[in-house]
Amino acid sequence: MKIVEITSENEFDYRKFFLQGLLEHQDFFRISPDDELRAAMFPTQNEPDSFTLGAISDDDSGEDEKLLGVVSFEREGATREKLRHKGLLFRMYVAKTAAGRGIGKILIREVIDRARALGDIEQINLTVVGANERAKGLYASFGFQSFSVEKNAIKYKGRYFDEETMVLFLQ
Repeated sequence: MKIVEITSENEFDYRKFFLQGLLEHQDFFRISPDDELRAAMFPTQNEPDSFTLGAISDDDSGEDEKLLGVVSFEREGATREKLRHKGLLFRMYVAKTAAGRGIGKILIREVIDRARALGDIEQINLTVVGANERAKGLYASFGFQSFSVEKNAIKYKGRYFDEETMVLFLQ
């Protein structure tokens, strides 16, 4: 397995892969599969402070490389001077077939390392569906702490979901 930067030009079927995650885990994302189908753009800008990473299979069988997991990051205040110290980790997904292999940890570690290397990102925020205990545990293992819960933040197919906001302070 290797970690690569994914762009709109070199996307490794990103949209298809992420849509599969939305379909398999509809209760764990704030966007629906229909939202993704309507989205016009790739989620990040291929810049040092706006990127998407992918964990790619790396076998020697000659088969096409395929995505095993993805995560995106962007500077939260890209156009706002007062918010430029914050980053946002989002669109984290690891395929069911690759779960339990540490891919999520590798992706998050790479995001944190890249954010630190920017030099002026002081904190990384993320949101997670409150019932997604596995994801919250993964984020907490890196030092992310929950600082708010929004009750009924998401309503999908007649059901409500709470959403937690977590932060990791880099300095």
